Amino acid sequence: MAYRHTGKVLVNGAIDMDQVIENDDELRVQAKDDGRQIKDYKKGDFEWWYFDVYDEKTGCFLKIVLHIGTDPLRTRVFPQLAISVNMPQESNRGARPGISVSYPFSFDQIESDIGQCNISVENTIKIVADPGYHPQYFIKVDIPEFRCGLKFESEIEGWKPLGEKIECQTGMKKGNFSWVIPVPRARVDGYFNYDNKQYELTGAIGYHDHNYIRVDRKNPLYLDNLVKKWYWGKCYAGNYTVIFMDTMFRTNSILSLMVAEKGKIIYSSNNLIDCMVSSYGYDAILKTPYPESLFIKSVDSRFPFSAELEFDKILDSKDLLEGVGPVLKFLIKKLVAKPVYHGILARCRVEIENTTLEGTGNFESMIFSG
Repeated sequence: MAYRHTGKVLVNGAIDMDQVIENDDELRVQAKDDGRQIKDYKKGDFEWWYFDVYDEKTGCFLKIVLHIGTDPLRTRVFPQLAISVNMPQESNRGARPGISVSYPFSFDQIESDIGQCNISVENTIKIVADPGYHPQYFIKVDIPEFRCGLKFESEIEGWKPLGEKIECQTGMKKGNFSWVIPVPRARVDGYFNYDNKQYELTGAIGYHDHNYIRVDRKNPLYLDNLVKKWYWGKCYAGNYTVIFMDTMFRTNSILSLMVAEKGKIIYSSNNLIDCMVSSYGYDAILKTPYPESLFIKSVDSRFPFSAELEFDKILDSKDLLEGVGPVLKFLIKKLVAKPVYHGILARCRVEIENTTLEGTGNFESMIFSG
């Protein structure tokens, strides 16, 4: 294991800052961490495998998410594939600048392993990993509006800042939360096809993480009572790859940071950064503000570092009450919360080792309450 991690996560997201982890068994992302974690999905459960690709040559940004989740009113659990394609106007040669596609399917159609990432949905979706220290992932999708054949070749070892999982409890209610990053950065080659046109990718930058939320079967602690909101993002500047996360639980916050130089993780910690929203934009369609820029600053005197991510464009946005009836939705937003998601493409500026570097990044804002 090439790195050490400061700050161990305890129950309810509390952090023991006195614990420095160097144990390979605790830090290494193993193949089973990226397998299916929930065997029997119940209302309140979520699990998703997230992949994205940024092509520096064309400015294309692609997201592929296989998502199993619970609807806002907790009436059902359903799987789907979510695709997002964003193409810059000046280089798409007449194609649409972007699409968002949801492809629902049934649990009867999905096959998956618990020992590694190996997921298939009949002949339409295939996501499989070739495990190892630097694993490879192969993705094939063939749905009406989108097709692809992609190879992710990991360039940085996996990162696991939260350990196996976070156990959370409020009164008798319980739930588990997990976030592992099997592929902090990858080389991506292959193709994708949408809008009747094929695009080739050679040496694009890829990323993959895996999350799940499993509620207790007798006393479920649901997501909106477990987490208030989170910001997550990453950027690529020069030889550096930066990943950060700020998750605000009901009683504690976890702020994770990873910095890698070339193919090596040189820094990993929890709660040794500040994450601040520098400015807000306003989404006129969803009628809600969203973070327009984020500023990340190290508070670790041994590792002077900062990163600023400034808005370029909205990649995705979603009303998390989508599907709820208009009257009930109005009452929830008026009296309870305005749950909403925004994904942002950003320009970034990183300051490290007395050097300022500029690059590209993306971040997301997921608001459940507050």
